[in-house]
Amino acid sequence: MKRFAMKDYGDAEDVLVALEAQPRAIDESHIRVEIKAFAINPYDIALRQGKMQAFRKLNFPYVLGNDAVGIVTEIEGHDSPFAIGEQVLLHAVGGTYGEEIVVPTKKVVKKPESMSWEFAAGVVTPWLTAYNIVTHVLADQIGNTVLIEGASGAVGSLLVQLLKQKGKTVLASASSRNKDFVLHLGADEFAAYDQEDVGKVFADRADIVIDATRGGQENQSGIQAMKIGGIFIALNELPKEPEKAGDYVAYSPSKEYSDQEALIALTKKAAHIQLEIAEVLPFQLSSVIKGHEDLAKHHAAGKIIIKKGDNE
Repeated sequence: MKRFAMKDYGDAEDVLVALEAQPRAIDESHIRVEIKAFAINPYDIALRQGKMQAFRKLNFPYVLGNDAVGIVTEIEGHDSPFAIGEQVLLHAVGGTYGEEIVVPTKKVVKKPESMSWEFAAGVVTPWLTAYNIVTHVLADQIGNTVLIEGASGAVGSLLVQLLKQKGKTVLASASSRNKDFVLHLGADEFAAYDQEDVGKVFADRADIVIDATRGGQENQSGIQAMKIGGIFIALNELPKEPEKAGDYVAYSPSKEYSDQEALIALTKKAAHIQLEIAEVLPFQLSSVIKGHEDLAKHHAAGKIIIKKGDNE
């Protein structure tokens, strides 16, 4: 079984390797899935670069990856909610960079036939983040007007769509090159951070600000856009000593949030959700290295997917 792993912390071309691994045994709480496609996420880049060492220790070689889609090839017992041959999407703790994975059934849902392999592989982690912010973190606290910073990214674009479906006014910021894309998603107003001062454009208008960027100068503009007493949610670092009164929340995944709940909700809404796919690369080590390098360079908006061909 081929898997793509990191042998140490460092640059992608230096530490990412292909290896052969023995299949794991399964029990009644797990299933075996032949992976058809998996996504490369910013978290994978941070792990490889060693930026998460203070929070998560890795044993090398370590197989990266949380999101994948594939076909069930083995179940154990008679009470499994899945059947051999079913198409599924999954969210694993790690290990999706490979030909197969053994994963807990509670981390898996059936994939609608209308959902493409690429979409299904790419949407999992950003959907979990967007869904949990809207459903669990904010819940009934969502005001009428929300500013999404980083609205062209995977999480940001899903937040725009979820909030518009709830009837909210969505203000959005991103690079000027992504203006048309973000407005097409349904954002009511757009400000380009590379051409104008987003904080001044949206000053004191947002009940909620969600900083879905990968870090930068956006949180100060977000504070300026937030109403006094509003809620500021950051997916990266919270602003230090903010000058405006409000509720400042650093989002992080929680065991209290059910992956299965969120993924079932995704399958019900999938027909009304858009996800930009930037690249679909073949199932080989050079593709994984390229995907890591492109993502680290802040490539064009959209997910990077590694997909097996029909003959692989």
